[in-house]
Amino acid sequence: MAATDLPQPPAALFSFNRQGPFYRLQLRLGLLSVDDLAVGRRAALFLALAWLPTLLLAVLQGLALNPLHERALLLDFSVYAFGLAIVAFVLMEQTSDKRMAWLVSQFVAQGIVRDSARAGFVNARLRMERRTDNAWVEALILLAAFAIAYEWMAIGAARLPGGTWFGQSVDGRLQPTWPGWWALGMALPLFWFLLGRWLWRFFAWGLMLRDIARCDLRLVATHPDRCGGIAFIGQYPKTYLLFVFALSTVLSAGVLKAVVHAGASILSFKFALFGLEIFLVIAFVLPLRTLPPVWVTLKKQGLSRYGALVSQHHLAFEARSLGGGTGMRGANALGSPDMSSLAGVALTRVPSKAILDSVKGLLL
Repeated sequence: MAATDLPQPPAALFSFNRQGPFYRLQLRLGLLSVDDLAVGRRAALFLALAWLPTLLLAVLQGLALNPLHERALLLDFSVYAFGLAIVAFVLMEQTSDKRMAWLVSQFVAQGIVRDSARAGFVNARLRMERRTDNAWVEALILLAAFAIAYEWMAIGAARLPGGTWFGQSVDGRLQPTWPGWWALGMALPLFWFLLGRWLWRFFAWGLMLRDIARCDLRLVATHPDRCGGIAFIGQYPKTYLLFVFALSTVLSAGVLKAVVHAGASILSFKFALFGLEIFLVIAFVLPLRTLPPVWVTLKKQGLSRYGALVSQHHLAFEARSLGGGTGMRGANALGSPDMSSLAGVALTRVPSKAILDSVKGLLL
């Protein structure tokens, strides 16, 4: 069955996760449907597929429990962390799909996209879906997942002279155990593949924001959200709490193993923990870096337009109070040109400062 023969979501429905060969494979196998991502069922299935055979093979080879903790699968905190991370990566598909669809719909619902920019807005959405549907990208992510899984296991086995439950290093080469082969061929690549797939979606989201920012948007310098009317975009990182949980769990499991079993100091991992924080900041803030040029343009236009409007109001006040003219066109936009209106305008916050404060609050 060709990809075009598969059921497709409605054209009006923006989906963040219903693209790519991996999605279509699950669709063919009946693990999900166009209307239901079935995240609970798939999370349980992926977890069982990844680690149940690993556990059974470890039992058969006497590596499930062992007097040496490094040779016992059930005493390896990383096994549980990778399992939780796989579940988290699948579960977040449901929440992210709904939240991202809502965020994208707000550009039209709030009138931010002008009628003249509708075609460009739709093309930005389509380009995003084409990027996440790219088979070559997912193939590269899959190859990288296997390569990273092998390196992770090879480095872990080389650290211990007697080897671990998943293998040992002989002449600089990894020799996996029975459970190690399954972990190498299924469990660990699945984790790294799902992680890489999410990272690619973050990148595609950033490119879509860039494309939307290039459209003719109707932004308002005096909008109460202090971001021209698009502050709702800053809510998207809240969708990915499970993503942060997954990465934090995997890193924490590695730290816990070193502290409990090797007596390492937790302070020796401060750079690793700091590196995770930097990575997460980059992953979530980088897509928003496409928006500051829009705000800079809005600031310049706001200073020009509102400055001219205030000047007209003040000139009208002088003309009315001191004589010498009938005022200027549009002067009443800020109220009647009298003393109370003049004082109110003088106390009004400068729009450009509000815009700059909004940029700082959203990006920092």
